[in-house]
Amino acid sequence: MLEDILIVDNDVSSRDTFYEILSSIGYKVTCVPNGKEALIRLERERPALVILDSQIPHLDCFETMKKIRELDSEINFILLTQDDPTADEKTKALGLGAFAVMKKDFSSHVMMKEVLGILKENLREFKKESRRGNILLIDDEQEIRSMIGNFLSIKGYDVTTAGSGEDALLKIKANKPQLVLCDIRMPGMDGLMVLKKILEIDPSIKVVMLSAIQDEDVLAEAFKEGAADYLVKPCSLMKLDALVLSILPH
Repeated sequence: MLEDILIVDNDVSSRDTFYEILSSIGYKVTCVPNGKEALIRLERERPALVILDSQIPHLDCFETMKKIRELDSEINFILLTQDDPTADEKTKALGLGAFAVMKKDFSSHVMMKEVLGILKENLREFKKESRRGNILLIDDEQEIRSMIGNFLSIKGYDVTTAGSGEDALLKIKANKPQLVLCDIRMPGMDGLMVLKKILEIDPSIKVVMLSAIQDEDVLAEAFKEGAADYLVKPCSLMKLDALVLSILPH
């Protein structure tokens, strides 16, 4: 299980975002702006994972990784590149023991989905010991399902996902969740129809609607049909966490 994470990035906004998200799921997160400060930090403590930006100043990312590896052969890395990683970047990073090499992009769900997926793989035992509730996530976008699903799993929830309303209703009949997160705009059965069907099956299930646009008329209809709340996509994981905590018993 990973516990301590070191972020090495000269961009303050990126450090803040990583700190906020990873701290919220129980990690001890330390942030430094460059490779030299990372090495100084490693003289005092040993993180299980280091997330490095490829453009860090003073000491480049590969030299930083090499020196860290000389200090501790057990530390793992994730390297973030400004563009899609080149074959050379992948070869060098993986050769130094990196878990993954990926494009740094907070504007899409891909990067955080992959980071959270890596953490989830190292938290299987923790997840089994700390389940906090059953959640069904319904969204036709696989990236959304992976990112939100991984985040909530790491937080200790038992998460099931569905790519359509039809699939979701079958899963609800087999195993009723306490909370459903449901996208409004989906092919086939749309979110409002799914909401009605879910509450017909069990009115006690809490349903939060997810929408890429803040359409007041649609949201009013959702609340009229019994939605517990809504979030606008792409949603802040911090807002999602706070909302889930406010709805589920704990």
